[in-house]
Amino acid sequence: MERNTLETVLGAVVLLVAGYFLYLVYSQTNVGAEASGYPLELRFDSGGSTGIGTDVRIAGVKVGTVTDQHFDPQAYQAVVTIEMDYSVKLPKDTSAVVTSDGLLGDNYILLNIGGDTEMLAPNERIRNVQGAINLADLINKFVVGTDSGGASN
Repeated sequence: MERNTLETVLGAVVLLVAGYFLYLVYSQTNVGAEASGYPLELRFDSGGSTGIGTDVRIAGVKVGTVTDQHFDPQAYQAVVTIEMDYSVKLPKDTSAVVTSDGLLGDNYILLNIGGDTEMLAPNERIRNVQGAINLADLINKFVVGTDSGGASN
């Protein structure tokens, strides 16, 4: 009888710890958080390294999130919609670069703030964008002296 009580108490402790862990994960990842920003559009020639939920950062601090991504068959570009925090106002000449946290880190969109006095309005487009650098092409250029298309430098 004493063993059954001990097993029951231990099981309850395990369930409480598991519940706390799930709460912690849920609260830290902002799962289920409602949208609290304004949308902006970016168009990449190679935006495949981003996806829904990818961070948008300025100076290393998250200020937005990728909310949509689709292909434009007329322009042959990846169209990425980001949602920026309302407290962040961006000049019209802001640029965006897809970069990563180190060699094997996650990709994110880094915004470089411009100096324009006019600010981007909701649903406008950031025009100066650069997609992710293809690591295989970079290594191939360094080792062989050509890009993946076979053209020499």
